Amino acid sequence: MTAVQFAIEFPLRVVVYPARDIKGQWIAHGLETDIVTQGDSPEHAMEMMADALKTTIDYAARRQLIGAQGLPFTLRPAPREVWDLIGESVPSGVRARATISRKSAVKDAPTSWPMYTFVSKKSPAFADAG
Repeated sequence: MTAVQFAIEFPLRVVVYPARDIKGQWIAHGLETDIVTQGDSPEHAMEMMADALKTTIDYAARRQLIGAQGLPFTLRPAPREVWDLIGESVPSGVRARATISRKSAVKDAPTSWPMYTFVSKKSPAFADAG
């Protein structure tokens, strides 16, 4: 029997929305990772997200920490209120990719994850928000 190896590209989705409490700031919120970053524009918030994911993945790869799903980061869904923004969000031309260096990668593991951005004009309606 011949074993077949293949890599599956695992895209990460990010919703970008205006900060509720800081005028002129944007939040990038990872739907699959629940990682949250902030920037001066949607593009800047996504740059910060790419950097946060790269740092997280690099750290895990260097220490050979593999999550339960076999990835060098934990899949932890964002709150439902953030997922709800996807319905009215617009897919954005903002594209990013979290990439780690080959030398810090776990053998045969992916070294890059594309991020697809959706921009919302409103903030999530969290139950505890005033």
